[in-house]
Amino acid sequence: MEKGFRDIEEYFLSVAENPKKTVQHKNVKPQKKIDLNRKIRNLNEKLRGKDAKIRHLYAEISQLTKKIEELEKENRELSRFKEDKTIVENYKQQIENLKEEIACLKSEIAEKDKKIKSYESSELPKSRVELFIEVALNSIATNITVKNGLKVLFSKRFRKDIAKEVACRPFLFESFMSALSRCETTSKLLKRDKQDIYRIRVTSPYGEFRAIYTKLDKETIKFHRFGQRDDIYKELDASGWSLD
Repeated sequence: MEKGFRDIEEYFLSVAENPKKTVQHKNVKPQKKIDLNRKIRNLNEKLRGKDAKIRHLYAEISQLTKKIEELEKENRELSRFKEDKTIVENYKQQIENLKEEIACLKSEIAEKDKKIKSYESSELPKSRVELFIEVALNSIATNITVKNGLKVLFSKRFRKDIAKEVACRPFLFESFMSALSRCETTSKLLKRDKQDIYRIRVTSPYGEFRAIYTKLDKETIKFHRFGQRDDIYKELDASGWSLD
């Protein structure tokens, strides 16, 4: 007990001796607490502001990310469009090149057609055999017309046929002349059924057989074909026996 009272007494004495220190000591501690609380509140307010800014920045980042994705998509589509456009331009160029080639080919074809027409219109020089056949046939036609009063005609195809045959086998012309003697009457001609077409057989001592195909009416006899019977049969069957 005495010790407890002594401690209390010493405490009050120390306070009496140093009252300023005690007061200052008591006054400083509350001031520090007040400053710390304010700082904490200020920091919390700043943190809340920072959080709001961070959320706002995240929202902006999300929007910018979407815009970037859209721009990348547009860029890919634009690149694809450019590629397609390049392909289309290449096709257009190829088409233009083909048009130019077609125009050149058409001009060449036109020039060749002109040449062909000029060749067709111009008469080719006739061979000696063709000249001989032409003179001989004209003479035969005149003689038959004078003798029998029957007009004799030779088609262009007949002239070509006989010139071709006689060029290879000259003796066939004599056989042809002997066959003409059987043209005096129609009874000596072989008539095609239901046709005004008559066939004259041409034989030779060398075993060569040919046929003449003619059309006959009251005043005119026209020679249309001359050659091997089987070949002419095939052609006439294919054409429906049309000699014109």
